[in-house]
Amino acid sequence: MFGVFGVVTAYLLRERRLAGRDMPAYSVYSEASDGLGEAAHVLRQLGWTPVAMTRPVQDHRHQGLLIVAEPHSGKLFGDDSLSENDAVSLLSWVEHGNTLLLLGRKNTPLHKALNVVVIEGDKRDEDAFHPVELGAGGGYTEGLTRLSVGSRATLRAPGDALPLWWVGDRTGAALLRRKKGHVLIAADARWLTREGLVRSDGEPRDDNIVFLFNTAIMAARDGKVYFDEYHHGLRSGTGFWGYLEHHGERATPLLVLLVMFVAGWSWAVRLGPPVPMPKAASADAVDYASALARLYQKTGTRRLLARTLVRNFLGGLTRQLRLRRNALPAEILAAWRLHDPGASMTRLQTLLRGVGEVRRGEVSERELWIWAQRFDQFTREMQTMSAKQTVRTTK
Repeated sequence: MFGVFGVVTAYLLRERRLAGRDMPAYSVYSEASDGLGEAAHVLRQLGWTPVAMTRPVQDHRHQGLLIVAEPHSGKLFGDDSLSENDAVSLLSWVEHGNTLLLLGRKNTPLHKALNVVVIEGDKRDEDAFHPVELGAGGGYTEGLTRLSVGSRATLRAPGDALPLWWVGDRTGAALLRRKKGHVLIAADARWLTREGLVRSDGEPRDDNIVFLFNTAIMAARDGKVYFDEYHHGLRSGTGFWGYLEHHGERATPLLVLLVMFVAGWSWAVRLGPPVPMPKAASADAVDYASALARLYQKTGTRRLLARTLVRNFLGGLTRQLRLRRNALPAEILAAWRLHDPGASMTRLQTLLRGVGEVRRGEVSERELWIWAQRFDQFTREMQTMSAKQTVRTTK
């Protein structure tokens, strides 16, 4: 059962990931309006392979372009930014000749290490996209005539930074050099999402795709573009525990263990002294028959049985003798004398006297049983004799 549960869970999680459901905002796995799934699709169409990074970037294995959009650690208590150690590791990777595209409206230790401050804009303007004034960004802004961003947040960058565009009179994005590498930093990440690359009518939004294309040409290596998912909380090192942490269900396994503990405790601990199991009383056939007889006796069944017995016996005689059903005993005897004047005449007289006793209810259960046997035997003999006479008449 645990094996089946594991297979089904893995399959459902895989299908959910492929469908881009329930993923963090700005995740490359997300196909929602705030996901980077459209950016990965565009790069794939242009010839690059998007690669999701669920572990910290490593110098010797990953080289080229890394996109970090709106990073957060996704811890259980609060949405903390990436740590200072992560910032040092990322900058060390950049200094080895790689390029980092950092997008976000919140200050992180990485911004602090770059001596850059993000200045938030008016949140009432975040629902719409705003055109920016393009700067001389070399190959990154080559071929761009119009670019739109989804936030009026700006940067306060050091003097050696090269502005890529301005939002109003302030820097919206800048290019910084770090030894052999470069950091492209922008105060907005919405321009790289689905709604930032494609308008509601399905047409490309300005030249946002061109900027992404130029960045990939300038910085990507080996045909790969890396997307950071590690700082979105999708960390392969933590496995299923990290998945629960991302969805705020980290306490669920503890509740399951608590329920299992209570169930085991209730099964193992006896609440009270031991008590022997009572033996179930079983009734045999004699007890059943006795009880049924007492029930019949109390309900007056003997009188009803006596009447039924007399009615059936007299009914059979009158039919045989072709008399009316309510014929008197004297009429029955006179007709029987013509029918069979032999020894059966005496038996019939005795049976008719018994009919009177049974009808008056002056007999016990045993006597009733004896009279029932006599009535039944005489009726069978009468039917046999009648059948023989019929055969003789036919011959």
